[in-house]
Amino acid sequence: MKRTPAHVQVRPGAILVLVLWLLMIVGLLVLGLSRSARVSASLGYGEVERVQAEWMARAGVEQALAVLADDAIAYDGQIDVWYDDPGLFDSVSLAAGFSFTVTGPAFENTEDAAAPRFGLDDESSRVSINAERPRQLRRLPEIEFAQADAILDWLDNNEAARPGGAERGYYSQLDFPYLIRNGAFRTHREMLLVKGIDPEHFFGEDGDLDGVLDRAENDADQSWPEDTPDRQLELGLAGYTSAYSYELNVNPLGTPRIDLKNTNPAELIEELNFTRELAQEVVDSARNADSLFDIVGTRGEGSIEDERQIDEVTIEWLADNWEYLTLEEDERLPGKINVNTASREVLETIPGMNPSMAEAIVDFRTAQGTLTGIGQLYRNNVLRRRQFERVADFVTVRSNVFRIVSEGRAPSGTSHTVAVIVDRGGNQPVILDWRQP
Repeated sequence: MKRTPAHVQVRPGAILVLVLWLLMIVGLLVLGLSRSARVSASLGYGEVERVQAEWMARAGVEQALAVLADDAIAYDGQIDVWYDDPGLFDSVSLAAGFSFTVTGPAFENTEDAAAPRFGLDDESSRVSINAERPRQLRRLPEIEFAQADAILDWLDNNEAARPGGAERGYYSQLDFPYLIRNGAFRTHREMLLVKGIDPEHFFGEDGDLDGVLDRAENDADQSWPEDTPDRQLELGLAGYTSAYSYELNVNPLGTPRIDLKNTNPAELIEELNFTRELAQEVVDSARNADSLFDIVGTRGEGSIEDERQIDEVTIEWLADNWEYLTLEEDERLPGKINVNTASREVLETIPGMNPSMAEAIVDFRTAQGTLTGIGQLYRNNVLRRRQFERVADFVTVRSNVFRIVSEGRAPSGTSHTVAVIVDRGGNQPVILDWRQP
């Protein structure tokens, strides 16, 4: 007779061990999922805060653009709203915990490089690397002779290398070759492509190029850039130069200046109240003039029919009318330095300028405020006549291109910074460069 097999007996202890293992595995899975969810939520929240901070920084840029658009004054200087206005640029709150701050380099009369002013930086306060002025480049602080030669070779359109410079042959033989521009710099950082200009020379101690001493710029070699922890900010070439600055060739009313090389006596009679004879003499003299000073002393031999008429171009008359005259056809004049905003070091690079003249300009604007016209340098006895004649062609009192450094903050303290170059010389502001971490 066939026997039925007995049921397999499982001990209760084995079942308990199996259940415990299953519970542990499920617990680990739940813990892992929970941790992953928390990490994902944290990362997501952090990304949201970063985006919020970025848009706060963008709001600071928009505020700066609005201030520039509202600036209808025909000259620019340190008394302008765009230069320093904490109410418009210092920790401006848009909602609970959301804010932006727009900063510029510290005031020139402060010893604290870590104390920014709240406003924009003027590109015309720097030396234009696109102006192709060898002597001015070589007078820059922190520049070497070979670096100046290399910059000039980068700008010119020939293949003749200067003694310390380089042309196509040098750049084509690098480990990672590239073409030399042989034309104007399109961005400021393009200088880093020039032979002999490395990050150390370009940035100096100012790693973020905001002109303000930050913690990382005062900690020796603990973080980039390397620096001397002396509470001073040593600028590199970038701190003294610009690839964007220019002056519009217009008068304080915003209309084109009178081009003496391409005018006629009738225009000078109508616009400047010249006598007929003086108008003709000025037109004749201007054809071969290299500077407006070449027409000083020009005199009409006819009689004055109206006491308001002008029959001689004196140095005083030229100083008073400097902003209305030109010998240039171009709409934009590169390389003019704004005497109202340039540092003493930049002023000293101007051809014909010496340290005592730069000191006199800084002292005058500190005591009297903004110069409203170049002629005031002479009329207000800031410079003597010969000094005025040496530098007037290289300076301006107006600016068109500005640097905006805006930091946005979210409620948690997350921050985001953007650095923007904006050109307001046209009908609408144009962003030339936008940098962010």
